[in-house]
Amino acid sequence: MTNVITTFSEISDNYNAVICDLWGCLHNGIESFPEALRALKKFKASNGKVILVTNAPRPIANVEYQIARLGIEETHYDMLVTSGELTSNYINNISVNQLSIFHIGGRRHHSIYKDMIQEKKISIEINNIAYADLIVCTEPFNPSKDQLSDYQNTFKVGIDKDLTLLCANPDLVVDVGDKREMCAGSLASMYEEMGGRVIYFGKPHKNIYQEVYCFLNNVSESKKKSILCIGDGLTTDIKGANNEKLDSLLVVGGLLKKKHLIEKKNYTILDEMKLNQTIEDNKVHVDYAIKFFG
Repeated sequence: MTNVITTFSEISDNYNAVICDLWGCLHNGIESFPEALRALKKFKASNGKVILVTNAPRPIANVEYQIARLGIEETHYDMLVTSGELTSNYINNISVNQLSIFHIGGRRHHSIYKDMIQEKKISIEINNIAYADLIVCTEPFNPSKDQLSDYQNTFKVGIDKDLTLLCANPDLVVDVGDKREMCAGSLASMYEEMGGRVIYFGKPHKNIYQEVYCFLNNVSESKKKSILCIGDGLTTDIKGANNEKLDSLLVVGGLLKKKHLIEKKNYTILDEMKLNQTIEDNKVHVDYAIKFFG
């Protein structure tokens, strides 16, 4: 049975650093959560390190600007890592000669290419995968309406051409306010299941945790006991924590809210039995669970 806590302060003294997710824990894409931000400030004030790790498919500077507009400022964290930044670095490193990239996602995510387009290291194919050397997926073309079946023919062409797909966001879905949208991870999983080759950047994969360990001065196995992972995704935040042998705190009020929280007139009930069954079904281990981070 997962240990359910009421506030982060019940366990915060056990840790020197936290790896905290953004979406679902600190904000919902529209507004930030004041109690969560206060909890991070308090932890930092006690000399705890706060590393925000997000599967946002955008560079660090882009995400910093976004979360600052939501009230998440440098006083709340020490470091920010994004899957988009890792994707950008990878593309930049392999772009010795010009690459033609078939980009799946909105133009707003062309920010991950930074100066590569201006430097003519890459070109972007919007409509025709037949001319591409590489597929980069940041999100579906229309996250709120697209179905996986919409991509089947395109993916067949990519697989026939033996194209690698770079997944800049391993999340399967995201809640924007009260609306659920498909993420790049769902498309990448489909491409892989069809026989395609995928490289993932972000949680639960090791590359994003290596960035955190470097910031914390190459964490030893013994020091891992003092790091807590906070997130609302069982297949990303929690699975990543399990893979890295780090303690985890599941924020149920994110992706699992509609399934496991029962809203009453003046309070919210957590269905612990159902939650534990979901955790078991996903074959992960959760050290602590909380309704809402704070």
